[in-house]
Formats: sequence, structure tokens, C-alpha cells
Amino acid sequence: MDPREILSSRSGIEFVMGDVLRVLAVCMGALWLPELVAEVSGFRRTLGEDIPNPKDVEKAVMKLRDLGYVTVKEGIRATMGPKGEQTILIRLVRSPELIEALSEDDRLGRYMRIWDEVLRGFR
Repeated sequence: MDPREILSSRSGIEFVMGDVLRVLAVCMGALWLPELVAEVSGFRRTLGEDIPNPKDVEKAVMKLRDLGYVTVKEGIRATMGPKGEQTILIRLVRSPELIEALSEDDRLGRYMRIWDEVLRGFR
């Protein structure tokens, strides 16, 4: 599945897959699964949309892994408690094709414009 095809989806798991790619791009290319779920929810809220089910985000990650767009590695995420949290680290696999598709993506552009307006309010 081509990155543009994923990013143009507006329903189903492919829609969530596109938002996972967008969020990873904004967040420097890597997030732990709990952080990714929270950031995808924030991304959707910022755009005034319903948030996806966390299980759908995890399912989207696994489909993106199978397609080669992300890597997944089990690990222990640091927490404020004495023990870390066993979870998975998701990393974006950067490719010219994916970077180009993300740079032309309308949803990502809209999200960035909203944040630009918000941040201008603090100047």
C-alpha cells in the first residue's frame, strides 16, 4: 500500500494508520505505544474529530509494521514509579516516498497551521 493511499484514507483502519504516520512525523519519528495513543487522540481533537479506540491505534501500528513503514520493538518505558512499563517503541521508517507524501498531506498541514496560530497567541 502506497503512503499516499494510506494518507488519503478517511475511514477504517487505514484512516488510523495515516494519523499514526502523521503523529510520528510530528513527534520526531518515535513514540512508545501509550504516548502514540495519546498523541493520535490529541491530533484528532485538534482537528475537531472523534478519537480512535486505543486498540485500533495498536492494530494500525501492526499493519504499518507489516507494510514496512514503522518498526516495533518491545521495551521498558520509564515511569515516575520504581518500575518501568513494559510496552512497545514505534519508530517511523524514513523513506523519500513517505517524507514526500507527508510533506504534501493536507491533514498534517491543517494540524500544523492550527498549532502555528495557537503558538502565535503566546508572542
